[in-house]
Amino acid sequence: MAAHLLLLLQLLACCPRGSGASSPRLQPSPLRVSCPGPHGRVSQRQDNEHRVSCLWNSTVTLRYRPAPGARPEVEWTEGQPPPPPRCFWYLDSACVRNTSSWSGRMVLQAGHAPPPGASSLLTVQCSSASCAAPECLHHNVSIEISVQDVRLFVLWPQTHLIHMWQPVELGWCARLKSARWQYRFSSGGGSPSTLLLPSGEYQDTPPPAIYPTAELQQTCATYHSYRSTVRYGNHGIHVASVTVEQMPQISLSLSLKVEPDLLHVLSIGSKLLSVSQQPLSLSWRLQPLTMSILAYRLVDTQAIGGWLRSYSSFMTPSNFCAISAPQNKSEIVVASVYFHVDGKRFEELSGELHLLNGTLILTAGRETHTHINLHPGKTNSRTYIFRYSQGTFYTSKENNSPVSTDSPNTHTVFYQHKELSYLLTIEFVAFQWYKFNMYLYMNQKRALLRSLAERDLEVHVFSSHPSFLQNFTYLVWFIPTQHPMLQCEWTFHLQLLGTQKDHIVQNSTYTYSDHVKDATRFVRRSALPFDAENYTGFVAKVNCTGSAPTPALLRVRVNNYTEKTIEAPVVCQEKKCKIALVWIQRTDRRAIILYRKRGESFYLFVRLLVECQTAISVKPFWRIYPVRDTKTAPDWSKPMNSSAFFGIEMIHLTIPSNTLDYGLYLFYFTVEVMPMTTREILRGQDRIYVQIERANLMANISGGEFRMVGFSESWTLDGSASSDPDSQEGSISFTWYCTRDLRDYNTMKFRPENKCHPSQKDLRWLTPSGPIQRMAPESLPGRSIYYFRLVIQKGRRISHADQVVEVAAGPPLHLNVACIENCGSTLIPTERFALSGKCLNCKPINKPVYYWSLLSGSGREISFDWSSKTSTGRSGAYMSIHALTFTRATSPSYTLHLRVSTWDGRTSVYSRKFRVNTPPRAGRCNLNPRRGIAFLTKFVVRCKGFSGSNLPLTYKVIVASNVPETTKVTSVVENTFGTILYFGSEPKSPLSFLPPGAPSHRNTLTIYVQVRDSLGAFTQVTLHTSIRNPSNPQLLPAVFHELLASASSLSTAGPKAGDNLRAGYLAYLAASILNYVKTVPTPQLPQAKLRETLIKTALNISVKSIMGVNQVVAVLAAVTEEVDKVNIRSQGLAIAKLREVTGILKTQRNQIHWSEEAEIQTSGILRCLSNILRSDLTDLKNVSADGIEQVLSIMEGVTEVAFRGKVPGEIETLMETKDWNITLKKDEAWNTANAFPTSDTCRNCFYPTLKKGNVSGFAQDTVFSTAIFEFDKTPFPWLGYTAEIRTMVLGFKMAETKANGDLVWIVPERADIFLARKGNGSTTFPLIMGPDTTESYTTGGFRFEVSRNTTSIYFQITTKLKATFKVKIFTGANVTQAQPTALFIASHNMSTVASGNETASAECSIEGPYIVCLPKSLLTAIAQANGTDRQNISIVLETRYVVRYPNRRLVGIYVFNDRCLFLDGVGSPWSRDTCKVGSKTDWQKVHCACDTVQKLRSVSAQTATNIKFLAAKVVVLPNTVDLGRNLIAHIPRNPLTLITVASIFAVYFLLCIWAILKDRAEKEIKYIMVLPDNSPSDEGSYLVTLYTGSRCNAGTKAAVALQLIGEDGKSKFRCLWHHPSPAFQRGSTDCFLITTKKALGDIHSFRVRLNNDGSSPSWFLSRAEIENTFTRKAWSFMCRKWLSCAKDDPPQEWKFSVTDPRTPLPKIDYFLINFNKRMIDYHLWFSIFAPTVTGAFTRFQRLSTCLAVILFNLLVNIMFFNTDKNEESPIYLRYLRSIAVGIECALLTIPVEMLIIALFKYSQKEPTPVVTKMYPEAKPEFWNNCVLPEKVANVIETEEQMIDAKSPPGATSSRRRSKSSSSYADGSIFLKRRKSLSSTIRELRKTPATEPVLWWWCVPVSWALVVAITTLSSFLIVLYGLSYGYQTSREWLIASGASFLQNVLLHSILKSVLFSALSTTRPRYCEDITWVTQEKHVEINAAEGTKRAG
Repeated sequence: MAAHLLLLLQLLACCPRGSGASSPRLQPSPLRVSCPGPHGRVSQRQDNEHRVSCLWNSTVTLRYRPAPGARPEVEWTEGQPPPPPRCFWYLDSACVRNTSSWSGRMVLQAGHAPPPGASSLLTVQCSSASCAAPECLHHNVSIEISVQDVRLFVLWPQTHLIHMWQPVELGWCARLKSARWQYRFSSGGGSPSTLLLPSGEYQDTPPPAIYPTAELQQTCATYHSYRSTVRYGNHGIHVASVTVEQMPQISLSLSLKVEPDLLHVLSIGSKLLSVSQQPLSLSWRLQPLTMSILAYRLVDTQAIGGWLRSYSSFMTPSNFCAISAPQNKSEIVVASVYFHVDGKRFEELSGELHLLNGTLILTAGRETHTHINLHPGKTNSRTYIFRYSQGTFYTSKENNSPVSTDSPNTHTVFYQHKELSYLLTIEFVAFQWYKFNMYLYMNQKRALLRSLAERDLEVHVFSSHPSFLQNFTYLVWFIPTQHPMLQCEWTFHLQLLGTQKDHIVQNSTYTYSDHVKDATRFVRRSALPFDAENYTGFVAKVNCTGSAPTPALLRVRVNNYTEKTIEAPVVCQEKKCKIALVWIQRTDRRAIILYRKRGESFYLFVRLLVECQTAISVKPFWRIYPVRDTKTAPDWSKPMNSSAFFGIEMIHLTIPSNTLDYGLYLFYFTVEVMPMTTREILRGQDRIYVQIERANLMANISGGEFRMVGFSESWTLDGSASSDPDSQEGSISFTWYCTRDLRDYNTMKFRPENKCHPSQKDLRWLTPSGPIQRMAPESLPGRSIYYFRLVIQKGRRISHADQVVEVAAGPPLHLNVACIENCGSTLIPTERFALSGKCLNCKPINKPVYYWSLLSGSGREISFDWSSKTSTGRSGAYMSIHALTFTRATSPSYTLHLRVSTWDGRTSVYSRKFRVNTPPRAGRCNLNPRRGIAFLTKFVVRCKGFSGSNLPLTYKVIVASNVPETTKVTSVVENTFGTILYFGSEPKSPLSFLPPGAPSHRNTLTIYVQVRDSLGAFTQVTLHTSIRNPSNPQLLPAVFHELLASASSLSTAGPKAGDNLRAGYLAYLAASILNYVKTVPTPQLPQAKLRETLIKTALNISVKSIMGVNQVVAVLAAVTEEVDKVNIRSQGLAIAKLREVTGILKTQRNQIHWSEEAEIQTSGILRCLSNILRSDLTDLKNVSADGIEQVLSIMEGVTEVAFRGKVPGEIETLMETKDWNITLKKDEAWNTANAFPTSDTCRNCFYPTLKKGNVSGFAQDTVFSTAIFEFDKTPFPWLGYTAEIRTMVLGFKMAETKANGDLVWIVPERADIFLARKGNGSTTFPLIMGPDTTESYTTGGFRFEVSRNTTSIYFQITTKLKATFKVKIFTGANVTQAQPTALFIASHNMSTVASGNETASAECSIEGPYIVCLPKSLLTAIAQANGTDRQNISIVLETRYVVRYPNRRLVGIYVFNDRCLFLDGVGSPWSRDTCKVGSKTDWQKVHCACDTVQKLRSVSAQTATNIKFLAAKVVVLPNTVDLGRNLIAHIPRNPLTLITVASIFAVYFLLCIWAILKDRAEKEIKYIMVLPDNSPSDEGSYLVTLYTGSRCNAGTKAAVALQLIGEDGKSKFRCLWHHPSPAFQRGSTDCFLITTKKALGDIHSFRVRLNNDGSSPSWFLSRAEIENTFTRKAWSFMCRKWLSCAKDDPPQEWKFSVTDPRTPLPKIDYFLINFNKRMIDYHLWFSIFAPTVTGAFTRFQRLSTCLAVILFNLLVNIMFFNTDKNEESPIYLRYLRSIAVGIECALLTIPVEMLIIALFKYSQKEPTPVVTKMYPEAKPEFWNNCVLPEKVANVIETEEQMIDAKSPPGATSSRRRSKSSSSYADGSIFLKRRKSLSSTIRELRKTPATEPVLWWWCVPVSWALVVAITTLSSFLIVLYGLSYGYQTSREWLIASGASFLQNVLLHSILKSVLFSALSTTRPRYCEDITWVTQEKHVEINAAEGTKRAG
């Protein structure tokens, strides 16, 4: 109600005073408001010209501009436009802004955002000078700002009961739509699965009745509606979803439950009944209670009883109210249920079922009885199916197995009637008993799948208004009216509670019979959300006990299945009136100051909320006070004059623009509220401070925030309307930006993929300044969106405006795909296939992109090698596929697919399907005989096995010539040029001679056999045979004359094709004889005359066919092979015939359109022309100019033939001979014109510039053919300049290709030609470069002599360095004391510049990096300075310090001065005026720029050729003299390397002494310590090995005692005394022999005790091993523990248990043990200083290996530093390079290191045991150990064997049995166990078998290798190092140090870590650890033991 009151107050405040005014006239709004955002324009259904919609997106920017017709020109007065309207902007009735301008923008921030699902209404109310209130009013403009709201629902079926394959209509409605949005609908398993629907394709609003709810219908009535129909083929839960793309993610889903058609209702089953005595009789009835409730009763009329029943979950059992129990006692109600249906009308159904003596009788309604005889004794099972609606029928499926009386048989009956379906099963048992089961189903389309317990009971509760006169009220509730049969199931229990809900005030129970008629009178009927006629009401009177609401609980119960409790408080008293809220609205609730601009109007709106039940009167009032700050109170008695403000006495206050000065103001609001029924006055107030500031700049782009332009339109970005609202003085700066991603403006960082134009380098537009940007047509890619931003700045104020521009796509593309070659119905695979796929309406500026694809017959794209199989690639408008590409086709048909797209977004596709003619299937061909003699043996070619579908087949045998080897045409796939031996339909050639084979291929001759079908496709077989040369050349003249006569007679016989081919072949053989006998002089064969005769014979051969042309060309190529044997007459005859042949090829090429064979023939013609040209140029004095011209003319004809097979855009075709080349290229005008090279890699290139800009220009798609002719030697020696031409002679010819293929020769307007110099670098001389005398920079120089007549001279610096050179020019030879005449700066990446203006001259036309020009004026001035005609010029080069000693290979100098020569036809002289030397000339090529149109107005008609030629002559320059010896300093020898080598040897010799002593000491202390307290009578003997860890301070000085614990007992603590031998040191392994009185069995643990004596009592025990020396069984212990205690502490002991050998070791323990072992054994450097060194690789050998490695490392480093330094670098980079070199060298020394180590380690046998004496006797009180040396045991063993051999067996045995008589004195204390102990120790100490043992001589080899490497490395290091400077030596030392550190600290350690880590990848056990490391044989000396005992 408060909201209604607030709206009433606003209307009252805004209404005009008085009622006598006439109706105002309405005019359209003067402004148009738009709000395009990143998602485009959005709209609602109710939008119109006065109402628009906006999508809320964190910030909403509104643009307003004048409405059409709002600024009429007729209203302008005195040249001034009409004043802008004054508009007020109201957001949800709160004024947020006022404006007084024609255009601008309005920004709403996040504080104005509407709540989710809601919207905000922005209203614009304007008044203008032409329409002033109150007589005239403008229409308001409403802008609804909202978020997108989408609803998804089911339209049909409304019951939400969905069956399989039932059409389900889903709908959704959305508030907003946009042209860019699309809805993706997913059915979740239905059909269709997905649907993509644009937002604009909405449908009409469906009828209200089909919406699921009224609320949804009301919501969607104003929304855009969408629908989709789905069908589901599977039952279950399906989730349908709708997502919105191209906008903030919105996703809605809906779960649909799909049910099967039939729904189970109930099931009953009987007990076992007798067939004969207990017949079955059932009756059923289906009765509709209401439109949505059905009741079903099943009665047993025979009262059999014992029924079992079950119900479906949605059924409700009931006894029904109005139905009495059966009166007849013989009837029993089997089932009584009711359930809900879909609300459609059901008819009442009834029926009966009887089963009597195996016969089933069914009755339904008035239908005829149906009898079914079940035949229980005939079949085991039977099924019956029937319907009443279609008549009775049944089918049976019987089991043919014998009927058994023991097993039951079952009969199934499926019976359907209307909506009900029965499944009956009767199971007969032994034919006397049966069981009956019935299953009732219902058509699910009619049922509602909800049980009563699942349904929400519909109960509506209301509380009536309390009376003013009485103290009670009423509680009213309604339920749907129930059927009389169901009324008794409803009960209502009402409880009224106390205010605190702690006691019950009233408790009442009601039944359905307590309902009240016309209960709606107790409530307002309009508040009821249902139709009261269909509901029953109940009323309860409630007494009011207080003013607080009374809690009430109403519990509704239906039967015993469901109930519902509703809490409904009862209101007893009305509230008093109060002001709930007075608040001046602001964006931030905590803000106390609002900031507004002076030039903008604004408003203040008060949110007033009054809670009152009666009418009220409101009196608001505003007061404004100027204040200094918020802490200073204003003068309350002096408010400001508020007459200029609007709404002083309203809750809405409007402050016009420019009415307040800059400063702070307090706005104070008060309100008085008076209720009408009382005299009480309610008062409220609020205040807010407003700071008036300077206005923001107004950035404005004409056209609004969004606009669409055409791709081919010219348009502008106009920001001239931007202004400063405060002042018009001063200028505003404009900056334009553009991007394709609006997010780039957040960071103002440029991302290249978002640039608008290819030339854009950052976010700024191409021309960023200025208020107006003019866009040319097609300047931006189409079908794209661009975000332009205008940033204006004035002083410190900055503002911006954005405009989204969408560039539309152009018109659709029109493709014209036409076949050029191989255009028959089927494709000939042995020929080229060419197509044209031109886009007719594409321009080069559109940048069309062509993309070809090859598809198989099934439509799948084929992986095709476009680069090698085509000459055009797949990205051009033309497609040319090489011949022989489809000879092995995998598919009978293919499709070429072309896709063309332009940068404006247009795309078009075209497909051409073609079939491939399969060539004949290959057979076999052979040559008989396989070998023979040339010109003497006759051969025959036979073929068989060839077949094909296009008959007949023809056979063509070609004898290959050497033309393909010397003349190449790159466009030909396989050049099979040669003479034709045979052509016909027979697979056998006639007997024929063969020419000799190629000497370079061991006299091998190649023969091609081509088998063609009728369509022209062929299969080729290649034969190779060896043809020997004739041994007797005297026989050849006769053969030659015979061949010549035969050829002449056949050529003149007639026009028969076979004769012509045979004549040509015989003439070719004759020519081959002449070529063969040129080295064997034969008087009978004069060469010149006979060659002329052969040429005349060839003239008679017909050339009407391509094969005739082949024969003639082959003969001429062979005849002219020997150029010195061809006379002038022969040349003329050959040229005439070749001209005829070329003309025939042109004609046939135009008619046949086959390119491959024609170009094969052109290779032969070119070979003939090459031979003739070389023959003509043999004698330079008698060169025939006319012959040369004729040759060039034929070459033109050959190019015309080849151009026929070319398409624009394909790769260049190169026709290459020994002496000259022809390059052919075909392109369109847009790709030909202005194609100037961007790199310097072009050599012998031609770049034309065509006419443009006038009517005589060419169209963009005009095709041009260009031929470039390159000659190694000038073909015009009579024209002069022959000796001076040092470049290739290049000719060019251009022609326009017409549509019919004809060529029209043209001359380009300008041409840039690049000519390669012959012998590059031959005139380049190396310049000595080295450090200057101060070693601060690198220098070098040269000098040469010039005269007064010398022209401009150029020289180029050639170097691999990227350095900048200072070039100094000196006069004379003095370069140290004189000042330079000129100074240049030459760089590698820019043109050379002069340091001063004295050398600047326009005479230099060549520019480029490292090219220095000495102009003629400078040279003349230098020559004239001394008054002489000649003068030396010295040139000095200086750069940064890059070399350390003189170097001749670093810099080269090339001095040149060129002139371009142009030749217009053979009859003209060389011209020097047409072409000038261009700026791209350098030491490798000459650039000639030719203005051909200005010099050649027309082509001379008298010349036989249209080829234009160019060349370049070189001006002879004086010799140069190197000045290196005068400039470069002498580098003294540096002894640093010598000192380094000497220091290494000194350290080595010192360490050698220590290593040798250490090796000897280790040999003397390797013992097994035998404890002295071991008794000879002990039965147990154990070898205990203790491993001390390698950690820091792991060893101990304390005394160690050990106790063994086994399964059969334990030993006493035994002191492990070892003095004087050291033990328990870090990394040591100590072995002790301990005996026990008795065997301890399996050892499972041991104890260790320390006495804490010594300097370091702590001990890290890594592991231990205990071995029984008798049984050889060992136990391993992984200790890995610190045994530590303080010195003063009492002795401690530790216990260690045995490690299970089957339990994997911890990875970290195994890793550390393995790593420690590898570091000791394999680390070459660390192992020298290891505590113990194992194996045969001694410390001395390791140290010597280190010496060899380090010296070899130094040598490799110094060799690296001896190489050239090809780059300039600062000192810190050189140090870094030194480190990198050191790392590389360390890797190179690894193989040498590994070789030496392997030779030393694996080539030495077990060392000889060392014999030492016993230690002195120890005192018994100290338990001194008996330390026995190794060889003592050998003596004992030998003596024992001798005694055993001499003594009788009895004596020996008695001596062994006598334990008591044994003593140390008799020397037998260890004889009892000695033998087994000694052998056990020997076996345990053997070298591991896995280690290889090399030959013995490998040890001296390894020592020799060490000595050789050491000596050679030392010598070379000193030799190289003495020539180095100090800086180089220092860098070498750094590199060597880095190499050494890498070898020591990195490589070896990393290798150990890597291998150790890899070894832990799989589980490791104790057996994987090496337990015994000492490899010595130990034996016990009995004699020493006896002496000790004595």
